Amino acid sequence: MAVNFDKYLYSTGTHYISNSGSDEKGGTKGGQAGDQTGKEWQLKPWYKRPWTVVLRYPNQAVALEIAKLGIAAALNNKVGYDQSQRATYWTQLKAVGYDPSQIVTPCEEDCTAGVTANVKACGYIFGIPALQELNASSTRSSNMRSRFVKAGFKALTASKYLTSGNYLLPGDILLYENHHAATNITLGKYVNGEWHPGDAPAIKTDYDLGERTLRNGDTGTDVKELQQDLIQLGFDCGKYGADGDFGDATEIAVKDFQRSFGLDADGVFGSESYKTLCKAMDAMDKPTGDAYVLIVGGNCYVRTGPSTGCEAIGVAYEDSKWPFAGLVNDENDWLMIDYKGRDGWVSPKYGRLVE
Repeated sequence: MAVNFDKYLYSTGTHYISNSGSDEKGGTKGGQAGDQTGKEWQLKPWYKRPWTVVLRYPNQAVALEIAKLGIAAALNNKVGYDQSQRATYWTQLKAVGYDPSQIVTPCEEDCTAGVTANVKACGYIFGIPALQELNASSTRSSNMRSRFVKAGFKALTASKYLTSGNYLLPGDILLYENHHAATNITLGKYVNGEWHPGDAPAIKTDYDLGERTLRNGDTGTDVKELQQDLIQLGFDCGKYGADGDFGDATEIAVKDFQRSFGLDADGVFGSESYKTLCKAMDAMDKPTGDAYVLIVGGNCYVRTGPSTGCEAIGVAYEDSKWPFAGLVNDENDWLMIDYKGRDGWVSPKYGRLVE
């Protein structure tokens, strides 16, 4: 569905907020998925709740996107309210590429889960790790202020922000702690030239490996570098290889890497995993002694002995280098390598001894 965002963002009549408050029966749980009344999540006039704090993201381009997501979600009646199914909106939002207008599967949220899901979506749209790490399922009105401030929001408590919409910016989060949350949509009439989302500084989207924590769902040049290193170390990242998309296969590869080096195998690539990876790559680049085995002509199994009948203990990928362990089988020229701290054998069909 096409959405006329400016109609709500720059309204000169009604001052709109994106508000989700109850299910189709006026309750908090047990209703049908989706918005049966059109009012479970709706655009409605600003009202005095009372609000205890306004949470404002400093980059106005991001704030504008938060407001647009709030509009699109409120206008899509596939999105309803139910506290017991509050995580299903985020699931659908992620599945459609973070555009609420594209959701076709009925789903549910509640006031804080919906707001948090939209802010988290902006984390992926703009490549902001701190926003990506927000948890839409566990964020409540009691902990929203602390979590959002930690993620980079500013807490505004002056009365002018809490008692009317006149000084609010699109994308401001209205919070009545321990009770309710909503998203401000309309630009306040007394803002006086403070709103310039087109002039907002660009958000960094390209990262060097190690600059941020990586997990399933992330994309970028650092993800591609991680995948390339894992593959070179012998860990399988799936049929798409180093595509820059941290999917299920890459998560499995990270877990295998972590397990191989004695780390907590949680599949999240953080600072400890990065330090360990750097050491492993340094060791690979500096083979023991003067000789190493170069893998050519494709990927090959590493085995416990010098024949295809021996157990495979891993995979050596094409163009990877492994320390030569000093033995060549007299009968078939299989080569012994140091494979992640243990003896392994590779076929001469793939292994080339470089001295």
